[in-house]
Amino acid sequence: MQGLGSKTAFVAELVPRNRKLVEFSVELANTPGDLAKVAMVLSDHNVNVLTGFHDAKRWSFFADVTDIESSVDEIVKEISSLSPVSKVSLGKEVSEGIIVDTLHKQMAWGPFRTIIVRADVMSSILERVKGIFGAEGAAGKAIVHGMGEAAGRAAFKGIANTISAETMKAQFENLIQMYTAQGWGDFKLASLDLNRITASVTVVSGFECAHEAASSTTCDFVRGHLTGIFSEAFGKRMCATETLCAARGNAKCHFAIASSGTGNEVKQ
Repeated sequence: MQGLGSKTAFVAELVPRNRKLVEFSVELANTPGDLAKVAMVLSDHNVNVLTGFHDAKRWSFFADVTDIESSVDEIVKEISSLSPVSKVSLGKEVSEGIIVDTLHKQMAWGPFRTIIVRADVMSSILERVKGIFGAEGAAGKAIVHGMGEAAGRAAFKGIANTISAETMKAQFENLIQMYTAQGWGDFKLASLDLNRITASVTVVSGFECAHEAASSTTCDFVRGHLTGIFSEAFGKRMCATETLCAARGNAKCHFAIASSGTGNEVKQ
């Protein structure tokens, strides 16, 4: 199945000149039809809903209220009167510039606090770390690889607190697809041999090498992250080796994962 394209994080929205945007957060019951009741009120008042998110407790979104015939307060009052709605919060109206989500102080995925870092910024951070110790030198690459491995191990352990390691091992394709869902690139589990404990992963448009060109493999953080994930999953030291990299002109990055012989294979 082909992907449907990128998804928008609910952080901020640019406000065109001569438009008025406001942030709504509607707390309501999670039963069929309740969301539609709120949407009907917005439609009746000609409110244009832009980006937002919905979970089991609330529907939050930026909305263009330029062309409404009534006031925003009247719309809030009408939504608040709906039986499934327990609370309506309103952000500051912005007429030009940028509107920012000010109603939610943290992000979360399940029980985990989450942050958003732009891909080019993260790539620049990693390249800076490697550059301090020599971009092509083993020391910088080993440090970034170690950062990735620690992150991969922590990511697996966090999920394993809720879902058993055996279940995740049986659903490794879903685990690898989480990289794609988080915007790291288009990750595919190309192969997995549970008997030999080997695997291969391909990545298209990986964030780590999307902003540079190099003569050597550059995805040291991702390589480390895969090492950490697979090591935790199989209870033994694994090693992810990058055999192809888009930064070297290849169509995609390719990682081969196998049991580590020495426990310290971080050079590429």
